[in-house]
Amino acid sequence: MRQTGILPDQDISALFQSGALKSPRALDADQTQPASLDLRLGDKAFRVRASFLPGPDHLVADKLDRLKLHEINLADGAVLETGCVYIVPLLESLALPANVSASANPKSSTGRL
Repeated sequence: MRQTGILPDQDISALFQSGALKSPRALDADQTQPASLDLRLGDKAFRVRASFLPGPDHLVADKLDRLKLHEINLADGAVLETGCVYIVPLLESLALPANVSASANPKSSTGRL
């Protein structure tokens, strides 16, 4: 694995094989890009009152019960309303080695991480 810089797709695949990148199902064939990984939405979304920051000593999950308006099942598809705020857990999760970090960027104007 590289010492510095962006990881190529081979190293991203190696992270999945080693368990540092986890998913309840196999990665899709087109999910790994030359230097990035497309993330997949989980099976549920939570509509919340407004955007929020959980704070340094809290997790989003800790705040969700208090702030969610309703839960939406995404397993069979769903329509999300424009102008509303949703929290959607991803299928992928990370347990990266100490010398590796990751960042997420929105892919479109409708998705914000």
